Amino acid sequence: MRILHLADVHLDTSFGSRSPRVRERLRGATREAFRRSVDVALEREVDAVIIAGDLFDGTRLSFETERFLVAELSRLDERRVPVVYATGNHDPGVGRRRRISWPGCVTVVADATPRRIPVHGSDGDVVGWITAAGHGSSRETRDLAAAFPRPEGSLPEVAVLHTQVVGSRGSEDHEPYAPTTLATLTQAGFDYWALGHVHLRQALSDLPGIHYPGNPQGRTPRESGPKGVLVAEVTRGQACQVGFVSVAPIRWEDLVVDRLPETASVDALVRRIAERWAEARRGDPDPDRAWMVRVRLFGPTPLWRELSTAEERNHLARELEGSLDALEVTVWPDGFHAPVDIGEHRERDDVLGLALRLVDKLRRGEVEIPGLADELARQPEGAFADHLATILEGAEGELAARLLEPPGG
Repeated sequence: MRILHLADVHLDTSFGSRSPRVRERLRGATREAFRRSVDVALEREVDAVIIAGDLFDGTRLSFETERFLVAELSRLDERRVPVVYATGNHDPGVGRRRRISWPGCVTVVADATPRRIPVHGSDGDVVGWITAAGHGSSRETRDLAAAFPRPEGSLPEVAVLHTQVVGSRGSEDHEPYAPTTLATLTQAGFDYWALGHVHLRQALSDLPGIHYPGNPQGRTPRESGPKGVLVAEVTRGQACQVGFVSVAPIRWEDLVVDRLPETASVDALVRRIAERWAEARRGDPDPDRAWMVRVRLFGPTPLWRELSTAEERNHLARELEGSLDALEVTVWPDGFHAPVDIGEHRERDDVLGLALRLVDKLRRGEVEIPGLADELARQPEGAFADHLATILEGAEGELAARLLEPPGG
């Protein structure tokens, strides 16, 4: 059985913090990503489409989105492709769905009771089964996976759930709704778990297949990189063949730029950033994609004082939008510092020297932090170390710049 697995579309996200122009583009991008997902389903001739929760972002349902959604799902209905939509924490229960004229191909599972749905092939025979459970409320705290009945038989079995698998990458960025464990899922007897809720695409297991597809369109700088859907070939008792298909019309990216001592003017800085952007995009398979770029400047720069003000960073960002041909650019306010010889100041017998030595020890893990052992036990392996490294990036230069700056400077 071949399925298309998507989740966390978040239609009608407000994007309230963006400018009106960017806000409208991003709202349109979430719809376009869904449209492209339907295109993939039809091109790959899937047996079923699975939406694993958070199709909508909240209670709002615009006229435009309602009309759009019915039209796109009708394309699947015309080809007799079933759609199983299990609700999540952003779109629980029945809510707005009362006013949508769902095409006949759509099955909405809006409560915690697992529902088993047959999938029919082109000849009318059953080719597999999909069991799904949804969120009846926006704060589902039960382990819904534990209530799934163990499947029997020789046909492919797929389970659908919007859930936080404890310990999965990126799970710390989401509320622990319908939490479950990897052991619960692997022992449940299904061939493929189509999950939603965590926006980071990842495979938690190959046999059985347990996958988060991530969201089809990134919504924040934290959701960078390729975004899309999964197409899975599911066979009873065997490892699934799973492929990723990019569908996002807008992509968020972080651009790390160093070698800043060479940039003594704004023109030189813009050129340096544009060069790094061209290097990063070389060989990109989709040059027509729109970009949301967060520029992160690292290391010493003669322009550190100017870059320390929001007004100057905003001016630089506007210039870079044209140079990088980006929808929006943000210049991150940390990571750069005044040109300072850190090694020279680390041995000073004063507050600056003490602070620099402390940062160095923190980076090497030589400082005892109260409660650290307990925190590490709760985090995925390596997650805390990566987070600490990010926090400390550029910290020494920033400390030196601040402590060496004369009063009123």
